[in-house]
Amino acid sequence: METIQTRQLQASLLGILKAINKVCEEHHLTYYLLAGSCLGAIRHQGFIPWDDDADVGLPRPDYDELIAHANEWLPEGYELVSGDKNSHYPYPFARIQDCSTTYILRRSFDFVGGMPVDVYPLDGMTENKWKRKWHYMRFSWTKKLLYFCLIDPYKHGHGLHCLLAKTVRAIWSADRLHRKLNRIQREYDYESASLVADHDYKPSKGILPKEVYGVPTKVPFEDTLLTTVCQPDCYLRHLYGNYMELPKSLPPQNYRFVDLQLPYRQYQNDLSAK
Repeated sequence: METIQTRQLQASLLGILKAINKVCEEHHLTYYLLAGSCLGAIRHQGFIPWDDDADVGLPRPDYDELIAHANEWLPEGYELVSGDKNSHYPYPFARIQDCSTTYILRRSFDFVGGMPVDVYPLDGMTENKWKRKWHYMRFSWTKKLLYFCLIDPYKHGHGLHCLLAKTVRAIWSADRLHRKLNRIQREYDYESASLVADHDYKPSKGILPKEVYGVPTKVPFEDTLLTTVCQPDCYLRHLYGNYMELPKSLPPQNYRFVDLQLPYRQYQNDLSAK
Protein backbone atom coordinates (compact mmCIF):
# COMPACT_ATOMS: atom_id res chain seq x y z
CA MET A 1 0.00 0.00 0.00
CA GLU A 2 2.92 2.33 0.69
CA THR A 3 5.09 3.45 -2.22
CA ILE A 4 8.35 5.35 -2.47
CA GLN A 5 6.55 8.32 -4.05
CA THR A 6 3.92 8.33 -1.29
CA ARG A 7 6.62 8.52 1.38
CA GLN A 8 8.30 11.35 -0.53
CA LEU A 9 4.99 13.21 -0.71
CA GLN A 10 4.47 12.65 3.00
CA ALA A 11 7.96 13.98 3.78
CA SER A 12 7.02 17.20 1.97
CA LEU A 13 3.69 17.37 3.83
CA LEU A 14 5.44 16.78 7.15
CA GLY A 15 7.69 19.77 6.52
CA ILE A 16 4.61 21.94 6.00
CA LEU A 17 2.91 20.56 9.12
CA LYS A 18 6.00 21.31 11.20
CA ALA A 19 6.04 24.88 9.81
CA ILE A 20 2.35 25.32 10.70
CA ASN A 21 2.95 23.95 14.19
CA LYS A 22 5.87 26.34 14.74
CA VAL A 23 3.94 29.38 13.48
CA CYS A 24 0.91 28.54 15.63
CA GLU A 25 3.05 28.01 18.74
CA GLU A 26 4.96 31.25 18.21
CA HIS A 27 1.81 33.32 17.62
CA HIS A 28 -0.46 31.55 20.14
CA LEU A 29 -2.90 30.18 17.57
CA THR A 30 -4.95 27.03 18.13
CA TYR A 31 -4.87 24.40 15.39
CA TYR A 32 -6.00 20.78 15.12
CA LEU A 33 -5.05 17.90 12.88
CA LEU A 34 -8.36 16.99 11.22
CA ALA A 35 -9.93 14.19 9.17
CA GLY A 36 -7.39 11.68 7.81
CA SER A 37 -4.50 13.45 9.52
CA CYS A 38 -6.17 13.03 12.91
CA LEU A 39 -6.97 9.42 12.01
CA GLY A 40 -3.37 8.83 10.98
CA ALA A 41 -2.08 10.34 14.22
CA ILE A 42 -4.27 8.10 16.38
CA ARG A 43 -4.16 4.87 14.35
CA HIS A 44 -0.66 5.05 12.85
CA GLN A 45 1.16 7.71 14.94
CA GLY A 46 1.75 9.55 11.67
CA PHE A 47 0.40 9.48 8.15
CA ILE A 48 -2.02 6.82 7.01
CA PRO A 49 0.43 4.73 4.92
CA TRP A 50 -1.27 5.47 1.57
CA ASP A 51 -2.35 9.07 2.33
CA ASP A 52 -1.16 11.83 0.00
CA ASP A 53 -2.68 14.86 1.73
CA ALA A 54 -2.93 16.49 5.16
CA ASP A 55 -5.60 18.55 6.90
CA VAL A 56 -5.60 21.05 9.75
CA GLY A 57 -8.30 23.34 11.08
CA LEU A 58 -8.30 26.50 13.16
CA PRO A 59 -11.11 28.24 15.06
CA ARG A 60 -12.33 31.15 12.95
CA PRO A 61 -10.56 33.93 14.94
CA ASP A 62 -7.24 32.07 14.71
CA TYR A 63 -7.85 31.15 11.07
CA ASP A 64 -8.41 34.81 10.19
CA GLU A 65 -5.19 35.74 11.99
CA LEU A 66 -3.27 33.08 10.09
CA ILE A 67 -4.73 34.19 6.74
CA ALA A 68 -3.70 37.77 7.45
CA HIS A 69 -0.11 37.04 8.50
CA ALA A 70 0.95 33.57 7.32
CA ASN A 71 3.09 34.85 4.48
CA GLU A 72 5.01 37.05 6.94
CA TRP A 73 5.38 34.27 9.50
CA LEU A 74 6.04 31.13 7.44
CA PRO A 75 9.65 30.13 6.73
CA GLU A 76 11.07 30.78 3.28
CA GLY A 77 9.78 28.34 0.70
CA TYR A 78 6.26 28.07 2.13
CA GLU A 79 3.24 30.25 1.40
CA LEU A 80 -0.47 30.44 2.12
CA VAL A 81 -2.95 30.66 -0.74
CA SER A 82 -6.69 31.26 -0.40
CA GLY A 83 -9.63 32.66 -2.32
CA ASP A 84 -9.25 36.14 -0.86
CA LYS A 85 -5.61 36.27 -2.01
CA ASN A 86 -6.12 34.59 -5.39
CA SER A 87 -9.65 34.45 -6.79
CA HIS A 88 -8.54 31.73 -9.23
CA TYR A 89 -7.98 29.40 -6.27
CA PRO A 90 -10.90 26.94 -6.35
CA TYR A 91 -11.76 26.14 -2.69
CA PRO A 92 -13.52 27.87 0.24
CA PHE A 93 -10.59 27.11 2.57
CA ALA A 94 -6.89 27.92 2.49
CA ARG A 95 -3.79 25.89 1.70
CA ILE A 96 -0.20 26.23 2.85
CA GLN A 97 2.05 25.00 0.08
CA ASP A 98 5.66 24.12 -0.57
CA CYS A 99 6.81 26.50 -3.33
CA SER A 100 9.71 24.24 -4.33
CA THR A 101 7.27 21.65 -5.69
CA THR A 102 4.51 21.48 -8.32
CA TYR A 103 1.08 20.04 -7.57
CA ILE A 104 -2.00 20.02 -9.81
CA LEU A 105 -5.40 19.01 -8.49
CA ARG A 106 -7.16 15.90 -9.69
CA ARG A 107 -10.34 17.84 -10.51
CA SER A 108 -10.74 19.83 -13.74
CA PHE A 109 -9.28 23.08 -12.41
CA ASP A 110 -6.21 24.58 -14.00
CA PHE A 111 -4.93 26.05 -10.71
CA VAL A 112 -1.24 25.20 -10.25
CA GLY A 113 0.48 25.38 -6.87
CA GLY A 114 2.90 23.54 -4.64
CA MET A 115 2.41 20.44 -2.51
CA PRO A 116 -0.29 21.60 -0.04
CA VAL A 117 -1.68 21.09 3.43
CA ASP A 118 -5.38 22.01 3.54
CA VAL A 119 -6.21 24.61 6.21
CA TYR A 120 -9.88 24.82 7.23
CA PRO A 121 -11.77 27.44 9.23
CA LEU A 122 -13.86 26.07 12.08
CA ASP A 123 -16.98 28.19 12.46
CA GLY A 124 -19.84 28.50 14.89
CA MET A 125 -23.15 26.84 14.03
CA THR A 126 -26.73 27.44 15.12
CA GLU A 127 -28.73 24.81 17.02
CA ASN A 128 -31.85 25.76 15.04
CA LYS A 129 -32.24 22.97 12.48
CA TRP A 130 -34.20 25.10 9.96
CA LYS A 131 -31.67 27.94 10.01
CA ARG A 132 -28.94 25.34 9.71
CA LYS A 133 -30.64 23.75 6.68
CA TRP A 134 -30.95 27.16 4.99
CA HIS A 135 -27.31 27.92 5.79
CA TYR A 136 -26.04 24.72 4.19
CA MET A 137 -28.31 25.06 1.15
CA ARG A 138 -26.80 28.47 0.41
CA PHE A 139 -23.25 27.23 1.08
CA SER A 140 -23.66 24.18 -1.16
CA TRP A 141 -25.22 26.18 -3.99
CA THR A 142 -22.51 28.87 -3.88
CA LYS A 143 -19.78 26.25 -3.76
CA LYS A 144 -21.23 24.64 -6.91
CA LEU A 145 -21.29 28.02 -8.63
CA LEU A 146 -17.60 28.48 -7.78
CA TYR A 147 -16.86 25.05 -9.22
CA PHE A 148 -18.53 25.88 -12.54
CA CYS A 149 -16.93 29.32 -12.55
CA LEU A 150 -13.40 27.89 -12.32
CA ILE A 151 -13.42 24.62 -14.24
CA ASP A 152 -12.31 24.57 -17.86
CA PRO A 153 -15.64 24.38 -19.76
CA TYR A 154 -14.08 22.56 -22.71
CA LYS A 155 -12.65 19.71 -20.62
CA HIS A 156 -16.20 18.32 -20.68
CA GLY A 157 -16.86 18.74 -24.41
CA HIS A 158 -19.67 20.97 -25.63
CA GLY A 159 -22.63 19.54 -23.74
CA LEU A 160 -24.61 20.69 -20.69
CA HIS A 161 -21.54 20.80 -18.42
CA CYS A 162 -19.80 23.17 -20.81
CA LEU A 163 -22.92 25.35 -21.14
CA LEU A 164 -23.34 25.57 -17.36
CA ALA A 165 -19.72 26.59 -16.88
CA LYS A 166 -19.90 29.29 -19.55
CA THR A 167 -23.22 30.61 -18.18
CA VAL A 168 -21.92 30.84 -14.60
CA ARG A 169 -18.76 32.61 -15.81
CA ALA A 170 -20.89 35.16 -17.64
CA ILE A 171 -22.94 35.97 -14.52
CA TRP A 172 -20.58 35.50 -11.57
CA SER A 173 -16.95 36.33 -10.91
CA ALA A 174 -14.85 33.95 -8.83
CA ASP A 175 -13.90 36.82 -6.52
CA ARG A 176 -17.56 37.57 -5.79
CA LEU A 177 -18.31 33.89 -5.11
CA HIS A 178 -15.34 33.57 -2.74
CA ARG A 179 -16.60 36.58 -0.78
CA LYS A 180 -20.10 35.09 -0.62
CA LEU A 181 -18.80 31.72 0.61
CA ASN A 182 -16.74 33.48 3.24
CA ARG A 183 -19.78 35.42 4.50
CA ILE A 184 -21.91 32.28 4.69
CA GLN A 185 -19.27 30.26 6.55
CA ARG A 186 -18.81 32.91 9.24
CA GLU A 187 -22.56 33.54 9.64
CA TYR A 188 -22.61 32.16 13.21
CA ASP A 189 -20.05 33.48 15.67
CA TYR A 190 -17.50 30.90 16.78
CA GLU A 191 -16.90 32.31 20.25
CA SER A 192 -20.55 32.33 21.37
CA ALA A 193 -21.68 29.12 19.63
CA SER A 194 -21.95 25.75 21.39
CA LEU A 195 -21.56 23.90 18.08
CA VAL A 196 -18.65 23.97 15.64
CA ALA A 197 -18.97 23.46 11.88
CA ASP A 198 -16.32 22.13 9.52
CA HIS A 199 -17.88 23.10 6.20
CA ASP A 200 -15.83 20.55 4.29
CA TYR A 201 -18.38 17.96 5.44
CA LYS A 202 -22.15 17.70 5.21
CA PRO A 203 -23.93 18.80 8.41
CA SER A 204 -24.43 15.19 9.59
CA LYS A 205 -20.65 14.79 9.80
CA GLY A 206 -19.30 18.33 10.00
CA ILE A 207 -21.11 19.65 13.08
CA LEU A 208 -19.90 18.71 16.57
CA PRO A 209 -20.14 20.14 20.10
CA LYS A 210 -17.37 22.64 20.75
CA GLU A 211 -16.02 20.55 23.63
CA VAL A 212 -15.04 17.78 21.19
CA TYR A 213 -12.47 20.19 19.75
CA GLY A 214 -11.71 21.86 23.07
CA VAL A 215 -8.15 22.41 24.28
CA PRO A 216 -5.80 20.84 21.70
CA THR A 217 -4.02 17.67 22.72
CA LYS A 218 -0.47 16.79 21.66
CA VAL A 219 -0.10 13.53 19.73
CA PRO A 220 2.90 11.72 18.23
CA PHE A 221 3.07 12.23 14.48
CA GLU A 222 5.96 10.66 12.59
CA ASP A 223 9.11 12.10 14.24
CA THR A 224 7.43 15.03 16.03
CA LEU A 225 4.48 16.08 18.19
CA LEU A 226 1.51 17.88 16.65
CA THR A 227 -1.89 18.86 18.06
CA THR A 228 -5.33 17.48 17.42
CA VAL A 229 -8.79 17.70 18.97
CA CYS A 230 -9.38 17.33 22.69
CA GLN A 231 -11.59 14.24 22.20
CA PRO A 232 -10.12 12.37 19.21
CA ASP A 233 -12.06 9.15 19.86
CA CYS A 234 -15.41 11.00 19.78
CA TYR A 235 -14.34 13.01 16.72
CA LEU A 236 -13.13 9.99 14.73
CA ARG A 237 -16.11 7.78 15.61
CA HIS A 238 -18.42 10.56 14.46
CA LEU A 239 -16.61 10.77 11.10
CA TYR A 240 -15.64 7.16 10.43
CA GLY A 241 -17.43 4.80 12.80
CA ASN A 242 -14.98 2.00 13.67
CA TYR A 243 -11.95 4.05 12.68
CA MET A 244 -9.41 1.46 13.83
CA GLU A 245 -10.57 -0.94 11.10
CA LEU A 246 -8.55 -0.63 7.88
CA PRO A 247 -10.54 0.07 4.69
CA LYS A 248 -11.14 -2.70 2.16
CA SER A 249 -10.28 -0.41 -0.78
CA LEU A 250 -8.06 2.64 -1.07
CA PRO A 251 -9.24 6.10 -2.15
CA PRO A 252 -7.98 7.59 -5.44
CA GLN A 253 -4.96 9.90 -5.30
CA ASN A 254 -5.77 13.57 -4.82
CA TYR A 255 -3.65 14.92 -7.68
CA ARG A 256 -3.23 14.45 -11.41
CA PHE A 257 0.34 15.77 -11.53
CA VAL A 258 3.04 16.19 -8.91
CA ASP A 259 6.76 17.00 -9.15
CA LEU A 260 8.62 17.32 -5.87
CA GLN A 261 11.74 18.79 -7.53
CA LEU A 262 10.15 21.46 -9.73
CA PRO A 263 9.04 24.83 -8.27
CA TYR A 264 5.49 25.51 -9.42
CA ARG A 265 6.34 28.99 -10.71
CA GLN A 266 9.00 27.47 -12.96
CA TYR A 267 6.42 24.94 -14.18
CA GLN A 268 4.06 27.83 -15.03
CA ASN A 269 6.83 29.74 -16.81
CA ASP A 270 7.80 26.66 -18.82
CA LEU A 271 4.16 26.15 -19.76
CA SER A 272 3.78 29.78 -20.86
CA ALA A 273 6.91 29.54 -23.00
CA LYS A 274 5.56 26.62 -25.03
